[in-house]
Formats: sequence, C-alpha cells, structure tokens
Amino acid sequence: MSDLDLVVRGATVVDGTGAPARETDVAVRAGTIVTVGDTGSAGGDEELDGRGLVLAPGFIDAHTHLDANLFWDPDLTPSSSFGVTTVVTGNCGYCLAPLGEARARDYVLETLSEVEQIPLEAITQAVPLDWSTLDEYFERLAHTPSLLNFATHAGHVPIRTAVLGPDDVHERTATPDEIARMAELLRRALDLGALGFTTDQVVGNVGPRNTRLPGQVCAEDELLAFARVLGETPGPGWLAMAPAALLLDRSAREADLRWHERLAQASGKPVVIGPCFDHFDDPGIGHDMIELTSRSRRDGVMVVPQVSVFPFELWQRLDNNPLLVRVLPTLRRALRDSGLDALRRVAADPAARERLRAEGRAIEPFPVFSGRWDHVFVRQVADPMRFGALVDRDLAVIAAELGVEPVDVLLDTAVAEDFATQFSTLMRNTDDDEIGRMLTHPAARIGASDAGAHVLSNTDSAYAIWTLQHWWRERRALT
Repeated sequence: MSDLDLVVRGATVVDGTGAPARETDVAVRAGTIVTVGDTGSAGGDEELDGRGLVLAPGFIDAHTHLDANLFWDPDLTPSSSFGVTTVVTGNCGYCLAPLGEARARDYVLETLSEVEQIPLEAITQAVPLDWSTLDEYFERLAHTPSLLNFATHAGHVPIRTAVLGPDDVHERTATPDEIARMAELLRRALDLGALGFTTDQVVGNVGPRNTRLPGQVCAEDELLAFARVLGETPGPGWLAMAPAALLLDRSAREADLRWHERLAQASGKPVVIGPCFDHFDDPGIGHDMIELTSRSRRDGVMVVPQVSVFPFELWQRLDNNPLLVRVLPTLRRALRDSGLDALRRVAADPAARERLRAEGRAIEPFPVFSGRWDHVFVRQVADPMRFGALVDRDLAVIAAELGVEPVDVLLDTAVAEDFATQFSTLMRNTDDDEIGRMLTHPAARIGASDAGAHVLSNTDSAYAIWTLQHWWRERRALT
C-alpha cells in the first residue's frame, strides 16, 4: 500500500508563486501536498489523470457572510462550486457569538438578517444556537463539518451587545469600563482563533427597525482600544471594516482614510477596508483611493483596500418592494396600500401612468442609485420567447427603441411576467476599465464577494471564476 493518499499526474500546475505553468505531478499525504514534481513510480491510494487540466490553489474568499450557512449547508454552495477552497466569515461586525441572554441574542441575529439580507427564519430554524459564550461557539465550530476550510473574526455587534445590552448597543457611546470589558472579549476571541476584529460604519446602513449600528454610534476611543488589543496579540490581528464613507464622495473618502491610518498606527497591524468602489460621477476615484492607501504605507501603518471584480448591482423584482419601487412614489404607494393588484391598476390607468413617467424623469441621485435609467438593466425573464431579447440591456436603450419611457418598460414587462422579471440597478463599479485598473493595483486585495449575504439582490459568490474567465482569459489584465 502506498504512503501517498492521492497523486494527480500530468496536470498543468499553476502554483500561485508567479512561476510559469508546467506539466507535472502533485502528491498528497494526510491532507498535505508533499510533492509538486515528478513522482516517478510512486503511486497513491487514489490516482487522477490531470493531463489537459489545470491544477492550481483554490481561492481564499476573505469577505463572506456564510456564518449561518455553515450549519445548514456544509458544502457552502455556491462558493465551493466556483473555485473557492477557504472562506472567512464574521465580516462587517456580524458574527454569531457571544450571544448572551434571549433579547441580546435576538438583536444580534436580527442585525445580521437586516443588514446582510439573510432571512431571519433561515437562521433561527437551521442554526442550532446552542451556545452563549465565545468559548462555546468556537468549540461548536471545531466540531462542525465543512467541505471548505474556514476561519472567522470577532464581530463588533455581538461583543458590544454582550456588554451594553440590546437597548443601549445602538444608542450611545461606551464608558471606559465598558470598553475595557469589550476589549477583554476581543482578546478572548483572538486567543480562540479569531483572525481579527470587524465592524460596519457605513453611512446609509441601518439596523433592525431603522436603528443605528454599533459601529456608527461608538466613539473613536472604542475602536482605538480594540486596535491596541489587536496589536498586543499574536496572529494576523487585522481590523476589517466596511468604512463610513463607502458610498460618499471623494473628500469624505479621503477623510475616512486618515481615520483608518490612525487605527492601523494604533495596532501596528493591517486595517482592511472595503469594498473600494469606483463611482459613475467621479470616474477613477476607486483607483485614486487605492493609490492613496499605497502612498500612506509606512512602518506599522498599512491600510489594505479590498476590491470587487464585478460591477456592483442590486437585482430586484417589483413584488418585494425593491429600490425601483421606492424611488417612484406612485408605485410605492400602490404596493404599500393594495399590493400587486394596485401595480396592475397603475399599469392600466393613463393618468397614473403619466404621473409615473414624470417621477421617472425626476429621480434625484443618492448614494445607492444614480437615478439614471441606463444604469437599470433587465437581467432575467420568465418568458424568454417573448422577452429574451431584453436581457442584459438597459431600460433607456430599450425604451428609445420602443418609443416609450423607461418606466413603461419597467412596469409593462413586470406586469406581463406576473412580476417574475429580475431587474438590476448598477450602484458602483459601472466602468469595466476602471475595475481593471483597481484590481491590478499592487496595493489592492481582490475579494469582497459578500457570499451568503443579500440573497435576494446581490451575490458575487462566483468572483473566483469571473476573475479567471474575465480578468485573465478575456481581458488579460491578470497573469
């Protein structure tokens, strides 16, 4: 019997070091690669013919929200289908421990559900929630099967809730004593294996029942205290955050960067911010911000921008009160008051239709929507025979061809398909060339898939495949 568990013979190996691809063998023993090279006559308990195939390291997805999925889907689909072999959870401050008493637990779960758009029923019904403390949670993780490697962070939301309680966590700053107690919880999480600490300060994000988020109400001294703990402990110890100015203008983003530099200086460890987006109103700002982080690097100060490989868009159907309904008062009122039948009546009412057209021409830009109909696309239709030609085309172009207005295309298509049509609004990263400039900057870190989150509107779980297909094979931007 061979002492090798697996031998892959004759594959084209791309090892991730930058070395040229080469045809060779790879041997594995006890879960560890022991040979990359000619294995000669040495056989394995299992042998695979790799000729004509590429063998490469899997992708590490450093920004996911698969914390709950791990318990109902140990294969962590679809990430595992798209070349990801390691996922990192507990991002943006949303983690599953500590949970504490019932009301504190409910707030932690509701906040994860609200911000990351993961159905609360899925979490409460499929996650065992048989832990309270950090120690109990990490013990549970140690015995939870998973197809992929996984690691997690310490999250601001549960740590702050455990100390301030569910009523005050989103209302006030912490006292020095409370900060010290939170710092000890962070220290314990790091001792148990957490990679670092995460929080969400994004202007525009809201918690349950339109409350503010812990990262939005905390004072600077709280996060600086956490940064110092990160600097005092071994391990990666980075502070990863969704930054306050994520969706704001250039001056706000530059000011926010100075705050991130202070945090990095306090810890001596990296501060990871992201995603770092380009903006339709200020083309090139994404690349410029990455360049600023690069120039700011010095001993003990490193801010790392996380970059998405995709345009950032929100998919939506008109039957679940999406952004495209909320920006059109006639549709918003109709859906709120009488549901889908009211939307059908609007479509059939010439006066209501005229009001709707006027509203569609008057949308003011705001952080999550430009108000431009060339940034609204048909993405998926229920009847391809009738509407397939509309897919992946923007409503401004379709409307011009039909001699109508974009809101007519929006409403008529949705009603004709009984509201099964999927539209999308482009929010950021609208220029493919600018995305390429960002992700090829040496200071950038590719990631920000948000896998597991925003299941009704946006998931970039396929970022690994898109990186290879689009940015390497099609665009040749990466090598």
